[in-house]
Amino acid sequence: MAGQIKAKIKDAVKSNIFKASLFIIVLSIIISIPMFSPDFNIQIDDGVQHICRLIGTEQSIEEGQIIPVIMPNFCNGFGYSWNLFYSPITSYIPLIFRLFTNSYAMCLKILILLVNIITGYSMYFFVKKFLKGRMKENKIEAIAILASSLYILFPYRLNDMYVRIAIPELTSFIFLPIVFNGLYSIINLKEKSWLLVLGAVGMLLTHSMLTIYLVMFCVIYLVINIKKIDKKTLLVLLENAGIILLITAFYWIPLLESRLSADYEVFNEAHMIRWDVMEDLKVKPYELFLYQNGRMFYGLGIVVILGAVLSLTVLGQKVLDRKNYIFFLIAGVISVIMTLNFFPFEKLPSIFTMMQFSFRMLEFGGFFLIVVASIALGMTFERFNIYSSLCLVCISLLLLIPNISRLQYGEYYSEEDLVKGIEVTSSTGRVHPGCASFEYLPSKAFNNRKYIEEREDVPIILSEKTENLMQSENATYEQEAKIENFNKDGTNCSFEIVANTVDESLEIELPYIYYIGYNVEYTDDSGNNYSVETYESENGFLCIRVPNENITVNVKYTGTVLMKIAYIISAVTVLVLIIIYFIKRVNVKNKNTKSA
Repeated sequence: MAGQIKAKIKDAVKSNIFKASLFIIVLSIIISIPMFSPDFNIQIDDGVQHICRLIGTEQSIEEGQIIPVIMPNFCNGFGYSWNLFYSPITSYIPLIFRLFTNSYAMCLKILILLVNIITGYSMYFFVKKFLKGRMKENKIEAIAILASSLYILFPYRLNDMYVRIAIPELTSFIFLPIVFNGLYSIINLKEKSWLLVLGAVGMLLTHSMLTIYLVMFCVIYLVINIKKIDKKTLLVLLENAGIILLITAFYWIPLLESRLSADYEVFNEAHMIRWDVMEDLKVKPYELFLYQNGRMFYGLGIVVILGAVLSLTVLGQKVLDRKNYIFFLIAGVISVIMTLNFFPFEKLPSIFTMMQFSFRMLEFGGFFLIVVASIALGMTFERFNIYSSLCLVCISLLLLIPNISRLQYGEYYSEEDLVKGIEVTSSTGRVHPGCASFEYLPSKAFNNRKYIEEREDVPIILSEKTENLMQSENATYEQEAKIENFNKDGTNCSFEIVANTVDESLEIELPYIYYIGYNVEYTDDSGNNYSVETYESENGFLCIRVPNENITVNVKYTGTVLMKIAYIISAVTVLVLIIIYFIKRVNVKNKNTKSA
């Protein structure tokens, strides 16, 4: 028995996947070392927002929100929602690491390390699939390892990791190879692959804006391969599309419902697109080769550029899947051109410019060009092997060392302060920890932010007194309706109304920013319970109208009926897919047993 185990371990160590894993894991650890320095400032740029997202999501879960989207301590305690509008994967998964650490920053660092590793694997397996059966296995292995390493070391990806702390965008790198692995499997290999579903779901739940561009590239890819799409393949693609929509229903259905319920700044092009910044952050052509001090990492990497140039010399080789290879080359070049300062990105239709920054196209450019560059380098050198890959990876790594000086250390806020919520004041400025640029506020609240800064954290009666009451000589303060015994705990609150003698009903603005999903009920003197419809006040807050009676009002965030249905749809879809997967595994196992 011990001999069998030893033999299996020996075989595993000799396997290609072990060598690749060693490359990917060691390289991922090496580039993550500076980040794990205790003084590394992960709060720079977007970093503090992603820490706040973790804090707010955890708080919403702890207070018992059935659908955790309202972050109760944010925006002066009036509640602020990221998760209704922002792809949620990177605010949920890092919370798992709270089992091992009390630091939210460490949760993000662990996530980033895992993202680096998974990113390498996703590219590795795609390139192996792309080259399967086209050349010797050892060369395919070496090319796949080179591609995965260059993808991990891609300068713009490291820019997301160390300069912008753009966690969702960094994570989205994982899913580009998976999506195209799935498409290639379905269209070219006629396999019924789940990879397209996995990649598309991951991308949508990680970065919705980049997903729009990914869909465009996928459509173009389908068009150039239209002759390979028969009826069976088309049905598989449609099945995949349906499953993607069902799995992600819990995200896009509440997003659409919110879009229809009120005007939010996130849907306002004038707010979301800063034209001056878009212009200033366009890439200068030489920045693709050389780093300019004071700017971000826009480089493609010398090895990638060399490989991209060599790609033109291998187009005639028969072993190459020319149509797909040329698509990747052209898609990569076009993506890079769209980032450059002479390209009129700002004049494109709004569906393109909502991406905010043209430099984000470097993600697509890097992915496509790394694939073709790695293949070209492998095909150019006849004896290209794993040691050749190691040499090129070392060159790429050494060229990155001077950029270590760009890293920043220290922190702006203690996590204790962020947990309490940083107060929104008149001196807050355009960007605020936990609220970013306030883009997830209703437009009414955003345009009247002074009201948020000065408003008391209590329910306010908005109903005007009738003309008779105002003119009555006997009118007294006691005749006005009053709110008593107010208690608030996050998104849950209760209070009593002492009625006046005139108004038929009362309009009350609750101490919550307006988001869909709040449940409001009141209990009258007879103990009867009634539901109350909510709507948006002129100040962008949650508002209700109740009878002018002595009643007790209870408020709780539960999510809307449609949101609950969407969550059920997603959960049931995932459960059914898991059951189908295991049934197929059992059937295959039984079939193999009978054959034996």
